[in-house]
Amino acid sequence: MKNYLERLENGLNKSKTLLYKPDQSGLACSFVSGGLVVDTFVIEDEVIADALSKKGLNGVVEGSNFEMLKSNYSWFSLHVKTKQVYRELEKETVLQ
Repeated sequence: MKNYLERLENGLNKSKTLLYKPDQSGLACSFVSGGLVVDTFVIEDEVIADALSKKGLNGVVEGSNFEMLKSNYSWFSLHVKTKQVYRELEKETVLQ
């Protein structure tokens, strides 16, 4: 999970647009700057993929939405980490 969050943060800092689409492995993400793809990867973590897909419209995060995600990234990251911990606790409770 940490690697995905680091790559997202790096992509936000090096680009102006995020393109994403569901993939058989997860959520395929491409960061674009000046018409060139800066980074591309697939997020396999369901929690991160779900939270990120809610930040854009039709598979694109750009303009003010992109800037809001970039400037509030620490809150986004905290939200994702909290939700991940909550899911793990739910699984443990069900197993007991």
